[in-house]
Amino acid sequence: MRFVYTDGENLCVYQDGKKSVFQSNYISKYRESALNTAKNREWKKKSEQMLDDFYFEQDETVYAEIHGISLTEEENKIAYTFTVNQTSGVYYKYLDDEKQTEVHVISSNEVAFVSYFVNQDGDAVGSVRTGEYSSNIAVFNRSGGDYKTLTDGGSLDENPFLDFEGNILYNSYGVGRDADNQFVTYLPSEILRLDIRTMQLETLITDENFSFVKPITDSDGNIYCIRKPGAERKRENVFLQIISIPVRIVEAIVGFVSTFVKIFTGKPMVSDGGNVKGNGYAAKNGKKDRAKIFVNNQMINAEEELKRNQKSEYGGFIPQEWTLIKVRPCGDGSYQILEEIAQGVADYCVLQDGEKTKLLYTNGKFVFECFQENGKWTKNKLFNADCCLKINALGKSQKENMPFEEKELFARF
Repeated sequence: MRFVYTDGENLCVYQDGKKSVFQSNYISKYRESALNTAKNREWKKKSEQMLDDFYFEQDETVYAEIHGISLTEEENKIAYTFTVNQTSGVYYKYLDDEKQTEVHVISSNEVAFVSYFVNQDGDAVGSVRTGEYSSNIAVFNRSGGDYKTLTDGGSLDENPFLDFEGNILYNSYGVGRDADNQFVTYLPSEILRLDIRTMQLETLITDENFSFVKPITDSDGNIYCIRKPGAERKRENVFLQIISIPVRIVEAIVGFVSTFVKIFTGKPMVSDGGNVKGNGYAAKNGKKDRAKIFVNNQMINAEEELKRNQKSEYGGFIPQEWTLIKVRPCGDGSYQILEEIAQGVADYCVLQDGEKTKLLYTNGKFVFECFQENGKWTKNKLFNADCCLKINALGKSQKENMPFEEKELFARF
């Protein structure tokens, strides 16, 4: 049994009970460079030009996030996507090469490369964040350096999966806007299927009360996905905004005083303990602030969720309402929810372990395997984690005799 997962900013490989942990060289070197730059500027803070330097001082704070991780068709190579400050990219990590540990695939300051999926043939699909509230599904060139988007429009398209029939399944949030075209909310996420031979798009699973995230199919045509409450982001409460005005005034005054102190002493009024920010949230030494974690297009308070789930033997910090489900196709083209498999699921994957199909999933603090025996789902804890939000196994090839089987996916478009 072999799969990959993330634990904080670590890239991890699990194989037959053994865990191997790697770091992103890009993120590590970026942090090191930022730290050196900050140290080199220390003397300026003590000089007579502190006032001028304040206005031209550059921020060495590092915001970093591993968005996705995937095994590849090569045994010794994994792929991962990331964002560090304003740069996002896809890199290959070589697991057994000390000299060539990482290879740049593609990077950009204009878009963000988010979810990423590779099958046994080496075909790669992912989602590319093109705006503050929208992203598109894309196919990537095996040799790297290029991609082609297959979807467009004002939606948030995520988590593409190549099924056995040569289609791409993914989940999509519609974007709700007001009369001034300003973002208001995300509509509940639907499961869509894109036929890459005809480019026809079909909605498979939808419910105005729920969001369905990360579809994966098995060889029988069943669909697995995460179901969670449909409300993603709501317009801020105007009443709460009004009553918080006095608080914001106090914050502004404190901020002004802090700035004044920093200008004339070279030091902040309140120390931040040397914190480095990651994933858009305050962090120390690259570790997430557990009070604020953005998972599956939703901000959650991990500390509060841990308290709610502490009665469970293996409680994590993902809301229990986030359920891993199995959906069965009906003869009329509709789908029926067949069963609920697990609760509190941040991410999961489907793995063929010999003759047994297993589901691997994480609730942030633990990684589990589950499989069916005598018609019932059996769950086993595999290991503990600090902050595991992504888990992935290598995708299977398309069935035999499928059109374009011999042709790279990227070259079909």
